[in-house]
Parts: sequence; C-alpha cells; structure tokens
Amino acid sequence: MQQLPAKDQAVFRWIVKYYETKQYKKGIKAADSILKRHPDHGETLCMKGLTLSYLDKKEEAYNLVRKGLKHDLKSHVCWHVFGLLYRQDREYFESVKCYRQALRIDPDNIQILRDLSLLQIHRRDLTGFAETRRKLLQVKPSNRLNWVGYAIAEHLCQNFEFAWTCIDNYEKTFKEEDVPDYENSELFMYKATIMEEAGKLEEALECLKQHEKSIVDKLGLLETKGRLCMCLERFDEAATIYRRLVKTNPEHHHYILALMANKPEFQRFWPALPAPKVRKPDGEDQGTAEKVPSTISSFPASMHPLGMPIWGWLPPEHAIKTQRRVSIGRRIHKRRLETYQPLVPLTAEEEDAVCAFFQELQDEHPRSDSLQKLLLYFITGERFERRLDAYFRKGMRKGIPALFRMIRPLYFQPGKLEAIEKLLLQYVRCLSEEVSWFGPQPGESPQKPADVEEEPPSCLLFALMVTAEHYDFIGDTHLALQHVDQAIEHTPTLVELYACKARIFKHAGSLEQSAKWFDEVRQLDLADRFLNTQCVRAMLRVDDVQGGMEKALLFSKEPDSPEAANLHDMQCMWYESAVGRSYTRQSKPGKALKKFGETFKHFNDIAEDQFDFHNYCLRKTTLKAYVAMLRMQERLFSHKFYRRAAKDSIKIHLELHDKKARGEVDDSAEVDDDGKETELSASDKRKMKHKNRRAQKKVEEEQAKQATTPSGKPKKVDDDPEGDKLLEKDPMEEASKLMRTLVLYCTLDPATHVLTYEVFSRQGKLLHCLQALIQLYELSGNDVLYYKLAPYLTHFCFVAKLGDEAMPAAVREVIMSELATILGEKEAFANPAAVRKAATKVVDQVEKRLRDTPDLMLIEVLYGLKTLKNAGRDCTAFLKEWCPQGAFALKECQKMLSYLATEYGKESVIW
Repeated sequence: MQQLPAKDQAVFRWIVKYYETKQYKKGIKAADSILKRHPDHGETLCMKGLTLSYLDKKEEAYNLVRKGLKHDLKSHVCWHVFGLLYRQDREYFESVKCYRQALRIDPDNIQILRDLSLLQIHRRDLTGFAETRRKLLQVKPSNRLNWVGYAIAEHLCQNFEFAWTCIDNYEKTFKEEDVPDYENSELFMYKATIMEEAGKLEEALECLKQHEKSIVDKLGLLETKGRLCMCLERFDEAATIYRRLVKTNPEHHHYILALMANKPEFQRFWPALPAPKVRKPDGEDQGTAEKVPSTISSFPASMHPLGMPIWGWLPPEHAIKTQRRVSIGRRIHKRRLETYQPLVPLTAEEEDAVCAFFQELQDEHPRSDSLQKLLLYFITGERFERRLDAYFRKGMRKGIPALFRMIRPLYFQPGKLEAIEKLLLQYVRCLSEEVSWFGPQPGESPQKPADVEEEPPSCLLFALMVTAEHYDFIGDTHLALQHVDQAIEHTPTLVELYACKARIFKHAGSLEQSAKWFDEVRQLDLADRFLNTQCVRAMLRVDDVQGGMEKALLFSKEPDSPEAANLHDMQCMWYESAVGRSYTRQSKPGKALKKFGETFKHFNDIAEDQFDFHNYCLRKTTLKAYVAMLRMQERLFSHKFYRRAAKDSIKIHLELHDKKARGEVDDSAEVDDDGKETELSASDKRKMKHKNRRAQKKVEEEQAKQATTPSGKPKKVDDDPEGDKLLEKDPMEEASKLMRTLVLYCTLDPATHVLTYEVFSRQGKLLHCLQALIQLYELSGNDVLYYKLAPYLTHFCFVAKLGDEAMPAAVREVIMSELATILGEKEAFANPAAVRKAATKVVDQVEKRLRDTPDLMLIEVLYGLKTLKNAGRDCTAFLKEWCPQGAFALKECQKMLSYLATEYGKESVIW
C-alpha cells in the first residue's frame, strides 16, 4: 500500500468527505492537487475516478480506477472503490467480487462488510447475507443495528429460533441503554411475527402479552393477538379482541367477519381461520392446516398467508378457478373473487341468529354502513328483501352515487337478482306518483297509508339511476338507457348521470358514443381528476391517442413541456397500457412495443429502488414493513400491470414472426432513392440535392430549438419516436425473454402457459411445450376438457412433429410418458399414432359438448372450434347450424367474430 505524507493524507480525507457530501468538483480539484505530486497514487486515482462517475464521465472513471488498481493491487480502498463503481452500473456480480477481494486484504472493515451485505440481500443471496451480518456482529457487537440485521438475516433463511434468540440477546445487551420506545415496540412485534411464522403460536401470544405495555402500535397489537387467538381456537378471547377492534372502526369488514368467525354458532357456514402451515428450512411443509375453507378468500393476506392479496397480485392457488364466468341476465361477468360467500347455505335458525348478531352490533354502532351491508350476504328470502329495502331507502334518501356499486356483489349470489329488480321497479313506480313514497315494505299490505310521509324528489332521481345501472349490469341496454334518460330529464345537472350513460354505451359496444358522453361529463366538472381520467380512457378506447394525451396532460403537464414525459415519471402504467393497446389496434407495433417497454422499465426501477431501503429500514427499525417489502419484491413481476404489458408485447412479437414467416413483411417504406434519381437529368439532380440539404438544415434547426425549454433546461429528445429500432430485433428472441419472466413469476396464471406454448411451438421446442401443457393440466384440476388446455393439447398431438426422426430418444420417451398421464392412460405411448388415437377421444368429447350444449359459453365454443381445427375436423356444417343461446360478453363476441373472419372470411355465410 502506498503511503502519502501527512499533509497529502489530510487532503485525501477531504476527497472522501467531498464525495460523501456530493461536492464532486471540489473532490476532483483536491485529487488533482495530490496527483500533481504523486501521479501514481492508486487510492487517489480511484477516488478521482469514482467522483468523475457522478459527473457522467463513466469511461474516464473506469480507466482511472483500473489505473489506480494497477498501481496498488493490495489496497482495500481501491478494490472497494472498484466495487462501488460496478454497483452504480448495476453490475452486482462484479461488485461482489471486488468487495470480497477487498475483504481478503482487510477482513474486519465495517464499511466494506456493510456494503457487501447490502448487495447480498439485494441479490437474495440469503446464506451469504447471513454470514456477512454475523461477521459484522462479531466485529462490532456494540452497534444495535448489527444485532437487528443478523436477526433479519436468520429470519429470511428460515432459522427462526436463531432469529428470536438474537433479539433476546439484543434485549439483554442493551437493557441499560436508553432505547427509543418505538424501536423496542417494533422489535417485540417483530419477534412475535417470527415465532408465528415458526408455528410457535402460544409463544408468540405470550411474547405480546408480556411486552404489551412497551408496544406503542396498539392497533397492530390487537390485530396480531386476535389472529393468534383465533388460530389457537381460543374463540372467546379472540371474539373479545375483535369486538374491541370493531368498536375502534365499525366500517372495517375484516374485523366484523373475523368476529363472526369466532362465534361457535356460526362456524358451520363461516369457520374460523386455521393455523397457517409452517415451512421448514429444507422446504418441507409441516403444520396443522391441510385444507383451507373457501371463506378464507374474504380475508386479506395480512390475516392469513392464504388470504387474498390486494388488487393486481395473483391470488393463491386455492382461489384459482378454471371458469370464473357467471351468467347474470343477458350478460356474462367474470367473478374475480368469491368474497363474502358462506361455506354452505344457512338454515332459517342460522339466518335468525346472524340477524340478531348484526342487529346487536348495529345498536352499538348505528351509523355503520358496513354492518348493514355485510348482513345482506348471509340471508335470503323475505329477510333479505326487508334488510335490502331498508338499505336502499337509506341510501337513496342520502343520495349516495355509489349505491349500486355497493350492492353489486350480491348479483353473484343465486336468487338475489330478482329481489333487487322487484324492489327497484317498485321504487320507480311509487316515487313517480303524485305523493311520492317508496311503496310498501316487503310482507306488508300494498295499500298506500293515508298518513304516508312524502319523499324528496332526489329519491326518484337516485332510484332511476340505480335502476339504469341494474339493467346495464344484466345486459338490458334499452331499458338502461330509458331509465337514465328519465333521470337526466329529471335533473340535468347531476354529473353521475352522464357518467352512467357513458358506461352504458361502453358496455353495449358503442365506444364512440361512450367517449362523447365521457367528454361531456368531464366538461361539467373540469376540476375533477377522476372524471378527466375516465374521459382519457374512453378516448383511448376509440384510438384517439392524441386527444387522450391532451386530456391527460391537463392534470399532469410539466411546465415548458408539451410532451407526456411527466406521465412516464409518475409511472402511470394504466395510461401506457391503454395507449399501447390502441397502437396495437391501429397496426403500429413499434409504438405499441415502445409503450409496453416503458412499463417494463418502471418495474425494473421499482426492483432497483429497494436498494435504498436495505440500510434505511434497519436504521429506522421498521422491521415488519421491511420484510414485507422484500417479499413483495420477490413477486414483483407477477403484478397485473407487468403481466398485461408482457402478454400484449408477446402477442405483437408472435404476430410479427408469423407475418415474416408468411412473407408479408412490408418493404414499401424503404424507398430506393437511387432508383428515383436515375430518372432525373443532371440539373434536376443538383436541384434535388440542394433542396434536400435545405430541408435537412431546417429540420436540424427545429430540433435544436426543441432541445431546450424556454427556461433553458435541456429537454428529453426521443431518438426513436416510431419504435422502429424495436422492430429490428428478433421477435422470437424478445418474446422468449418476456416468457421466461412470466414462467418464473406468474406460474399460477393460465395465460402464462398458453403463451409459453404459442412461443415455443413456433420454435419447435417440444419439451417446453409439453411443460406448458402439464402446467395447464394441473391448474385445471386434471380436467383434460379445460377449454384453455384442449386446443393446445390437440395441436401438440396432431400438428407438432412428434414423429421427427431427428428427435433424441430421451426426449421422445419423456413426451410419450407425460402425454399418457394427461390423456388418462396408465402406460406410456409406444408411438405418435397411439398418441393421436387417445387424443381423438378428447376431440370426440369436445365435439359432443359443442353439439349437445346449446347454451355453452361463447369462449368455450371458440376454444372448442380451435380444438376441432387442430384435429383436422371440418366445423363448417356445425357453424351453419349453430345458433348461440344464453348470456354473452361483448369481448368474447369480438374474439369469436375475429376468429371466424380469419378462418372463413367476412364474405362467408358463417361470418
């Protein structure tokens, strides 16, 4: 190691200080003063390079650091700086190598150990992270953060006992010190969480009770105690705790439902949450709960690991349904989650008991809306009608615009649609009378009382609006428009009525009318961001991208910038998705891929942003939130926004690949200028040359003007506005990259495996295709007729080259063996002919279902037709006779029409 004189050593310390305080120019000036006298001093060269890297001089920075390292290979500072430089560029693997080399020179350097631990947890090298945190604790046990960091490391490695023992030792070590109350509180809560995850529920509960006075998060304490008591089947104690929580917040659905679950008289239809499974460090499961009740879908993941996550995240495996479509009236709806659905139908006595339970709570909390609404999910018949009638009357008198949305989940329960419609029609009829009233209550005489109190005119207005929304939901567009027009005639100034009418047109497929009405809604209240957003979405649905962007910029425009750069900076992913899909419909794949790429960048930024929190959360002792953040990051790429962008991008890449394979590549844009010029004379050529030069100069001047804003700041310039560079890449290679991410993070989504098959079947990778079929088979509950599995299974059996002689014997053996399992055979198939013979039985079943089930859902008919086509069967006769019946969804009708137009042409009788 090279030593500097004392004076220069002091200057070197100033360089470090300037770097830490981000005074980079002063740091470079100080480094130059040392290098004038000691030009080969390695550590100074490295520090100068590191400082230059923050001034966007990366290449010079790397050269200086390498030069400094060459002059002083045995300096831990040089290796540390080299690691920091790699870390800036997200070259984490190389950075870790540099840190490890620095630690060989100075094994006990706390700063290097700390930086190494941050990289290890960021890369999820949990074993290395635990070892580094242990080393930090050994080097400096007097630092509280080292104890906490080691406890987190052991917890993440699932060494639960080590983790809480470390926290116990921390308590003993710093017992005499003045530790902030919040820090102690968070540690006790975190310790109880570790015990709970280890399956030590009794010990966790005892820990909370022992330190109850020291815990400042009283709400979190009560929630954890209630959950632990319920899992331990201490129902009386849990009920007492949840009653306290309901008193704290009587609108919280989960408190009310958990209180119900702890009542033994309700557990036949609304059971308590079971104790969660415990995962051992070796990955094997042990625990008490082998099967969870379906009612667990009504509780969040914070109450049980198998509860439902918030919007956007994939649900747990038990909540995945092969068919989520439900027929309601004339329309098909997707039921996303079966929330508030009792395990079994209630008896009359149980319904009376539930009514008494909710009535008691309502007497204590008369202003609670949730207590009145939740009861409606558990009762039927006349009890339901009476309670719903009271709920409707209260909501319409108060004039609640979201009243329909609040009762909409009830439509998915059998028998309640008719009761809702009966009440709404009664309200509209009776409120339209000379003396307006809601009509008789269910079970009472239909005669109008003489002393009836007249209702205000606003009740009729909201009755008409809710009725219009009701008819829209069940697919009766004519009646929906009729009622909403009556409401608008009654009160032309209510904004929600115009929004309701716009939604009716949208659901009916009249997107132009919907956009027109949404724009009118926006103009009624120009200060409302929500209405503006609805208008933007409506305009993008009709592919008016420019108009949609202008409307969006009304609330998000940067000063001095006409572009939508601020939307990107705000990570506005719904907008990017809508614009990308619009460009896809307009056959502009480059622009669409560019928009979807922005969403991918957001997720990569979110993944990288966690780096800033590894050290921050330890300092602030936000341990539970930190562990939750780490676990969220591990499933980050399963979020709906990423899945949506990835699926749409893959479909574009597949279409580009198919066009190229069919020879449909459009070369018309590539103009042969030389060919044009050959037809011109010499003088005309000179004129054209000067004209092109002037035009080019004008373009450059315009670009120079646009390069800066009026305030002088440099403006972001897009060098590929049309996305042409993205189209130059190999579409299958790009699709495969996205596919690998989806397979890794979104294996519970059937669409992942459908796209996997689509991508790899085009590449002839049969084992990947087989793997996708196996995953679909397992997700379907081993149902070979599952509509998303059948077409791809028949394609694999009848179209794929299973008899290719170049196929390795091992691959053929695996395919024949696994296909036998899917097709219900006990022994592996001998040859492709045997495979097709077994697959023919599946095709026969699909064809029989198509012919014998006239009200089969349209999406299943579509996939059935694809199945028959892959098996080589002609569907023309069936389609000529086919008359679709039952309920429909607009999106599925569009898919069917698109398929028929592609296969048979728009001129055919079938289309």
